[in-house]
Amino acid sequence: MNFYCPSQKIKIMRKRFHMNQMELEDTKMTRAFISMMESGKRKVSRASSKLLAQKFNNKAKELGLELGLDDEYFSRKPYEDAKIYCENELLKENNHEQLEELLNIALEFKLDYITAKVYIKEGDRYFYEQDYKIAFINYVNALGKLKELKQNGEQTYVYNKIGLCKINIKEYEEAVFYFNQAISYANEENDEISFAEAVYNLALAYSYMLDNAKSVEILDKFILNSNIFEKLDFNFRINIKLLKAKEIYNSGRREKAVEQYISLIKELEDKNDFILSNVYSLLGDYYFEISNLHESLKYINNAQRLKGKLDKRSLPNTLKTKAKIFFKQGLSDESIMILELAMNISEELSDFNMLISIYNELIKIYKEIKDVDRIRETSNNLIEFLDKNNLEKGKDIALCNLMEVAINQGDSEQTNQILSKLNVLLGR
Repeated sequence: MNFYCPSQKIKIMRKRFHMNQMELEDTKMTRAFISMMESGKRKVSRASSKLLAQKFNNKAKELGLELGLDDEYFSRKPYEDAKIYCENELLKENNHEQLEELLNIALEFKLDYITAKVYIKEGDRYFYEQDYKIAFINYVNALGKLKELKQNGEQTYVYNKIGLCKINIKEYEEAVFYFNQAISYANEENDEISFAEAVYNLALAYSYMLDNAKSVEILDKFILNSNIFEKLDFNFRINIKLLKAKEIYNSGRREKAVEQYISLIKELEDKNDFILSNVYSLLGDYYFEISNLHESLKYINNAQRLKGKLDKRSLPNTLKTKAKIFFKQGLSDESIMILELAMNISEELSDFNMLISIYNELIKIYKEIKDVDRIRETSNNLIEFLDKNNLEKGKDIALCNLMEVAINQGDSEQTNQILSKLNVLLGR
């Protein structure tokens, strides 16, 4: 993308429309003056720019074209055009290649605020793609620029996103630091919504650190018992209540948490099926844990119905619970069929952690029913899939299961081969 100085713009437009300087003359703009502007000897004022824009726009219309030059086009310097171009492009959906182009333009013309905005948008895109380490780098670059410019307001958003990157790469203590920074900047700017988002994320970080009491304390003190809570939108209020209920559940007060889950169902009906499906899943898991299979299946079926439409990524986990219910009811074939479906969905979505979790559940069933052939087949299929995707995690579990089969069958040659692969994998 090229950006031209005023004199070059006049020259380029004249050549494009085959116009001589005389055709640009006006009572307020002589040919000699036009020549001096085109040679760069005179500055193009806003008034002159307006006259030039009118002349070229009219010429374009005569030729059946819509040029659309604004009044200040010919008076603007290259960095000003670059700034306008970048601002307009950032309003669109941009891929990584387009953002790289905008970043290069911003850096070339020293457009520091635009540079920060590009880094943020690039970070947001990588975050959406779940490439949290690259997203983190872009957010940190943005933060550096915002600090140089003393743009405190937008630092709240960036600190929040950096903290979420840290949560997703399981660096929870660092996440706590960044969320506290976000809270501090939100306070300075009197931005109550951003403050609440940062507080919620801070509570989430403590949740991942298994400090359930701290998580609840933060939610109560800064949001739920504050006048901020009623200013938040419905979905955010529900998510805050849901996080608190989960923390209460994880701290051992399960009956109290279940009461809150059921209360949330009443609030959510016909309002947010996405969150409702998660509440159904949580209740299904609870009733499974206390061996109330009838109630568990009721809630899991409700969750499956909604997740199938709205949240396919979390559907395999719900199916896993359903398979466990069926297996407890003695329906091993149905349980296996459901887990195989869950594995297929996880493969399709490249959700490798869930894939391994479901594999482990499937192997438990095969061991229980003593189906050696299916242990071998499923383990080999998992290894093949992991190899195809250049993944190591989970391969050791599959190899151990294969080795266990070989040992039980007295196949020493196969046992040694698998042991050798396992040693290579573990770096021994």
